[in-house]
Amino acid sequence: MMPQSKLKYIRPNISKTITKIQFIMRTVVITILSVFSFLAVSQAQYETVILNYEKSYFGENQPLPAEKYFMINGTIRPDVQYVEMNLFSAKGKDKRKPLFENFWKRDFNNSAPTFNLPVNYKLKEGKSYDILINFYRSITERERAKLTRDIYGTLDAYVDQSFSYSDKKVKLLRNNQQTINDLNEIVDRGMSLYRSRTLATFPGYSDMVKLKLEQIESIKLKKAEDMEFSSDTLGARMTMRTQLLKELKFILRKEVSQYLNAEIYVLLDDKFINDYPTETINDAYYLAPHFGYGGVAFNTNPDEFTYDSGMYAGLSFPLAKNSKNNFLSNTAISVGAFIGNFEDPDGNKVSGPLFKVPTYVALGYKPFGFFRVQAGVAFLEDASTAGTVSGFENRVEVRPFVGISAELNVWFNLNK
Repeated sequence: MMPQSKLKYIRPNISKTITKIQFIMRTVVITILSVFSFLAVSQAQYETVILNYEKSYFGENQPLPAEKYFMINGTIRPDVQYVEMNLFSAKGKDKRKPLFENFWKRDFNNSAPTFNLPVNYKLKEGKSYDILINFYRSITERERAKLTRDIYGTLDAYVDQSFSYSDKKVKLLRNNQQTINDLNEIVDRGMSLYRSRTLATFPGYSDMVKLKLEQIESIKLKKAEDMEFSSDTLGARMTMRTQLLKELKFILRKEVSQYLNAEIYVLLDDKFINDYPTETINDAYYLAPHFGYGGVAFNTNPDEFTYDSGMYAGLSFPLAKNSKNNFLSNTAISVGAFIGNFEDPDGNKVSGPLFKVPTYVALGYKPFGFFRVQAGVAFLEDASTAGTVSGFENRVEVRPFVGISAELNVWFNLNK
C-alpha cells in the first residue's frame, strides 16, 4: 500500500468547490485544444470511392465505406458546372427526404474533368442506400428568356383564374394564404430543374403580395366611375378590374425576377444508383482509438480533495453497434494509459503496475459528436516502492478516474 501521508494533502485557504471547478475547467479547455490540434489527422481519414458512371457502381463494384466519412470522385463533361448528390435510405427516391445532401460547383479557374463530393454522413454497415447524382450546366441567354416567359405566363394564367367577378367586387376563389402557397409552388416547380450558383432559392412571395390581394378584395368596383376609368359604368368596372390584376401581376414578376437573373444552371443529366450496399465490419474486431485529458483523485474526502491530471490514450469497445437503443450505441468500455506519470502532493512520483505509467478502465458515453465522457478507476503505484513491496494488492492503489476524450474517425477491422 502507498503510505497514506503521500496521498493526503490539505490545500490551505482553498475551498473544495473552487478546487473542483478548476479541475473541470482545466480538463475541458485542454481537451478542446487537443481535439482541434488533431482535426487535420481525422480529416485525412477520408476514403475515396470512384463513380463508374457507365456501369452505375463505385470502384470495381465495391461496397461503400461504413461507419466513416468518404469522398465520391468521378469524371464529368467540360460543360458541367455543378454536381448535386442526394443520399436516401433504400427503396425508391420519390417523396422522401434525403438523409444527406451535398454539392460541388466548378471554380471559376477550374477546368479539370473531375468532381469531388465529400459525404459527411456515416453509413451503417451491411445496409443498402440509394444515391442520386445530378449534373448541371450553365443555361444560355435564350434558355433564360424562355424560362422567364414560362414562369411569368404560368403566374399570369393563375391570377386570371383565381378570382370571381361581380358588378360590385372582385373576390378570390381561395383564401389569401392558399393563393400565396399556390403562387410559391408555381415558382418552385418552374425552377425545379435549375440551380443558382449562389445557392439562393426563392423564399416565397412577400407580405406585399398578401396586402395587394387584400386590397383587391376590399375595393368596391362601383367606385370606378368616380375614379374616371370610363364614362360607361360596365366599362369602367371592367377597366378597374383589369388594372388591379395588372398591378398584382407586376408585383409577382418583380419579386421573382431577381432570382431569374442570377447565374443559373440547368439539369443536364442524372445518375440514380439504387440499393447499393455498404461494407460489413466484423463485430468481434470493432474498436476505436481515443485520446483525451482526465484526472485521478488521490483523496476523495470533501475537506481534503486532492488530484493530479494529464493526457491519456486508449481504445474503446462499443457495447452495441448500430443498436436501436441510442444509449447502448453510444456507450463503450474504455481501457488505456496516461502519457506520463503523476505527482502526489508531497512531490513523489506515482506510476502504475503496467507500462510503468498509470492505467485505467472506464465506462464511456458519447453525448454528441466524437466526444466521449469517461468515468472509472485508475491503477496507481508508488514509484519509490515499485519492486520492493510484494503482492499486487499491497503495491497497487485503485483510485477514481474521470476524463473527456475524442475518438478518431478511424475504425480497425483486425479480421482483414
